Amino acid sequence: MYTKTDKEKIEKICQMIFEVASGNFSYRIERSRHEDQLETVIVLLNMMAEEIRESFHHFALINPHETYKQIAQMTFILDEQFCIRNFNAPAQQLTGMEPSQLYGTSFENFLTSESKANWSKQIEEMKNSGEQPFFHTLRLFFSSKNSLTVPSLCSISSLLLKKDGQKLYFVTALQTIIQSKEKEERIQLALQNLKQQNPKTEKKKKTLLHREADKRKIQEVYDYILNNLEKPLPSLKELAHQHGTNEFKLKIGFRQLYNTSVFRFQKEQRLKRAHSFIINSDLSLGRIADICGFQSFPHFSKIFKNQYGYNPSELLKKRKE
Repeated sequence: MYTKTDKEKIEKICQMIFEVASGNFSYRIERSRHEDQLETVIVLLNMMAEEIRESFHHFALINPHETYKQIAQMTFILDEQFCIRNFNAPAQQLTGMEPSQLYGTSFENFLTSESKANWSKQIEEMKNSGEQPFFHTLRLFFSSKNSLTVPSLCSISSLLLKKDGQKLYFVTALQTIIQSKEKEERIQLALQNLKQQNPKTEKKKKTLLHREADKRKIQEVYDYILNNLEKPLPSLKELAHQHGTNEFKLKIGFRQLYNTSVFRFQKEQRLKRAHSFIINSDLSLGRIADICGFQSFPHFSKIFKNQYGYNPSELLKKRKE
């Protein structure tokens, strides 16, 4: 027999599946402190949405490094009491709130419980800044009307109005999107001009480009790495042979398409997965290190801190606060 809490979880899970099926990978289900099978499903569903969102950098266009950028998603203007004074249209759409529900409401009302704690600390810093300009970035989780969450990296800045000495705060949530076709056309035009100016250079550059068949093979290596993060990679020569190419094409082509090396990409993806496990699961850090393919926990902790600026235990402690 389902409890009231179980029914609420199932409703959120169904809504989340609907959002993902509709192509919206920005929503997350807020975790509870009840450890049961439904909570496990919620953890996996959140991780799946994150993985799908990341995968679009790969599947939408073969070179994601040149085709994505950050834009403003939601913008809130807050007064000195940190209540919403104004907002843009996406803020209303993503939260699912009517204007009357947003105007004059405390900003923290639209944050998850975990983000409320982080926001409270941020408020103290903003109050202590006095008349000095304030700017900070903070990852916040917004609660929507349908009980799902919207994770966003937010920039927070202040503005002092000289007329009455009042201080306003701007909270802008950022979103990663595909760059406009207009920009791609400008790039193509620039390449065409370069070709006309220096045909010898263009001829030399063409030798580094690959046929579609070569690109697909390199893409297969990309997929192989993502699907086998827990396993050690073979040598470049063996990896290339397994996917029907050669070491030179794999080494140069992978960097050309993904702006990184094969082994660096594997390390970054392992760390990214470990980071997600720490935030979304209750696995021990040692177990996370093991299933993400790290040789030992000390090795994992060291490179994790090099990547993020804090070690895994600090992230786990912060998540539990």
